[in-house]
Amino acid sequence: MTDTNNNNNNDDAEKMRLAFEQFMLSGGKNSKNNNNSQEKNSNEEVTTPQSTSSKSKKKKKKKRQSTGATSNKVVSTPPATTKQPSSSPQPTTTTPNPKIKKRYYQLLRSFNDKVKHTWMDIDEQLLSVLQNIVSIRGRVPHEWKVLSQATRYHQAKLVEDSPEQEEEFDNDGNHGDDWKSYGHQETSSQSVSHHLRIDDIQLALSHDLEQHEKMLTGLRSLMSNMAECHDALGRIVDNLWQFHYEVENNEGMNKDESLEHIVTCVTSLYQMLSMELYRKQNMIPMVIDSMKDEILGMNNELGKGHDVGTKKSQTLVRECCKSWKRSSSDEELLLSVMKLGES
Repeated sequence: MTDTNNNNNNDDAEKMRLAFEQFMLSGGKNSKNNNNSQEKNSNEEVTTPQSTSSKSKKKKKKKRQSTGATSNKVVSTPPATTKQPSSSPQPTTTTPNPKIKKRYYQLLRSFNDKVKHTWMDIDEQLLSVLQNIVSIRGRVPHEWKVLSQATRYHQAKLVEDSPEQEEEFDNDGNHGDDWKSYGHQETSSQSVSHHLRIDDIQLALSHDLEQHEKMLTGLRSLMSNMAECHDALGRIVDNLWQFHYEVENNEGMNKDESLEHIVTCVTSLYQMLSMELYRKQNMIPMVIDSMKDEILGMNNELGKGHDVGTKKSQTLVRECCKSWKRSSSDEELLLSVMKLGES
């Protein structure tokens, strides 16, 4: 039994030795290494789908976070815009409403139309009336002198045609110098009135005097019309200033320089027209008060009129005509406001 056991042990040892030699000769290490590499590759193959899936999950999470952030930003912007008016209460960013500008220009055009079609027409009519007065006052004294000469000649001729004068002429043989008043070369001092009848001269004189009275009444009526026009312009300026104050008191409205320019130009033009009205209202009474008999060359005695008063009255009205027109600066202001309304 012992021998068999020993033999078995020896056989086992021999087998182990042979197996070890075979293992050493076959390169067991390489096989192990190959086995280990295969195991690692299998492990990597198992782990790679996990890593790719985890990466895709991370990317999806990032996309969701980014989309969520943008959505949150979009949602958060409206309250930011709504908070701006509360944070900045100053009205510097707002501009005037187009309706407000339209109202300004409506008042400007109504003012310009009143000045152009009413004020300037009345002013031109007043100047033409003054010029007519100058011409009439230049004719009336000459007509008065011719009338006085014609009446003297007519009275003298009546005396000559009397029967008593005819007898004296027959006795003396001198029938006067009647031949001197005939032909183109007249030498008689009274030849001017020979060709005009007294009725014609009186008709011309009465017509000029009547026209002179009409011109004076026209001056009064035209000046009253100019004063009424001035009152209407004042009402337009008051409406413009009232509307301008309402716009300025509005806290949400920004000031516009063009609208301020309109208000200042209209106001300065109205002031200029007011001074012009005052100046012309002082001229008209001087023209009306100069209407006297002596100024027109008429005197109580026929044929003894003088031209001193006539020249004074004519020069007075002529000076009024020269100073009637406005100055160059006032004319430039008027034209600038008219162009402002046309723009």
